[in-house]
Amino acid sequence: MQAIGLIPLNRQLAESSVIMDYALMLIMPILYLICYLGINLSQTFGLPFLDACNSVCRLSNNLFMHLGAFLYVTIIVLSLYRRKNFFVEFETRLKEIDAVIKKCSKIAELEKIRVQAVKHSVSYHFTWIFVCCTFTFALYYDTKELYITFGEYAFIPFMVSSFPYLAGSIIQGEFIYHVSVISNRFEQINKLFEKINQEARLRNAPLTVFDIESEGKKQQKKGTATTKETLANEEKLANEMKRQKSKPAQNEDDENEFNSSEEEEDDIFDYNDGLMSENPNNTSEANLPDLFQLHDKILSLSVITNAEFGPQCVPYMAACFVVSIFGIFLETKVNFIVSGKSRLLDYVTYLYVIWSFTTMVVAYIVLRLCCNANNHSKKSAMIVHEIMQKKPAFMLSNDLFYNKMKSFTLQFLHWEGYFQFNGIGLFALDYTFIFSTVSAATSYLIVLLQFDMTSILRSEGLMTDIKLNSEASMNP
Repeated sequence: MQAIGLIPLNRQLAESSVIMDYALMLIMPILYLICYLGINLSQTFGLPFLDACNSVCRLSNNLFMHLGAFLYVTIIVLSLYRRKNFFVEFETRLKEIDAVIKKCSKIAELEKIRVQAVKHSVSYHFTWIFVCCTFTFALYYDTKELYITFGEYAFIPFMVSSFPYLAGSIIQGEFIYHVSVISNRFEQINKLFEKINQEARLRNAPLTVFDIESEGKKQQKKGTATTKETLANEEKLANEMKRQKSKPAQNEDDENEFNSSEEEEDDIFDYNDGLMSENPNNTSEANLPDLFQLHDKILSLSVITNAEFGPQCVPYMAACFVVSIFGIFLETKVNFIVSGKSRLLDYVTYLYVIWSFTTMVVAYIVLRLCCNANNHSKKSAMIVHEIMQKKPAFMLSNDLFYNKMKSFTLQFLHWEGYFQFNGIGLFALDYTFIFSTVSAATSYLIVLLQFDMTSILRSEGLMTDIKLNSEASMNP
């Protein structure tokens, strides 16, 4: 990516020469503009200016070339606008998150987390191998056909035909990498939350349960005889209520469930003091304060990542949409009828099909990973809510644990409506985007397929043999 000028040279170094870092990012755009303007101004080394290229071939190649110019210029401008601060800030925050996750994993004694990370890595590399093979075939086909036509000057038309789509796909690949890193961190947090949930499931609560919201008592059955064990539990919980009411920071009105969360500050409350005396050891629930903060940090990391790569998704998705629609149109209305009549027309038609498939694969991976990251973040809130319903023993000592967990789930409920991976607010990067694009593509294809290409192909001399054969079959 540094060789083709898509990212700064020393992107992870805060202090470096700005001229050296961004000089390489200007070489390839200048070379591309020279090739693009040279073909259009001098009218040489381009398919539209060859005598063998008919009107359909010329129209298709011009659309492919100018659409590529729009895509490449847009992503280059956005890449130049992107500063190294993003890469530096992303790596810094990621190291802080990994350090806290490692500490929490040690407390929770999650020994299998490394094995699961290896499985994820194998799937990740298999996906990249498939994408690389797809791009290799597309580049090989384009280079071979251009070399047959232009010889040693094939590099010039290649720069204005396939290179813009290659550069745009590489930028999306960088976006895929950052989203996969974020999704992996959400997975690790969910494992830590799930460990707390499992421990809460194994530890049984006392028969008389302390009601956190009203600080009252829930009786198992009315009118039953009071046993010695129940009296002991009532005395224990009564002492616990007196201890909580004796704190100066506690509000007198304890019936309101929101008072404690509004009046207690995060930096004043010590979560370690809230553990039950029955569990003196350092267990998984001690990770809750760190996990809540980690979840917020990863969400903020998602915001800055979407702000950097979301704008570049818009021109790429638009180019993918246009290339796919026109590729289907050429394949059904032109190549299906006059395949093999013109080598250049077949080349342009297959070029549309190959790059439409390639860009759609990249777009699907982007949508899939963005959906996975959103689903993993939602799963964290669901696990916390499940823990709240069980009311484990560590929540009996202090209701701030309950209030913090409730605030976390409520906060994420609002966050879900506030942020989602998107293309600058124009569309959401999830599976609903596939449905909207397919429905729009169907409408456009219905209009395009109604055009009668017979007269145009006959005027270009591509349907002469078909006409003669049809007349011969009618008059034997």
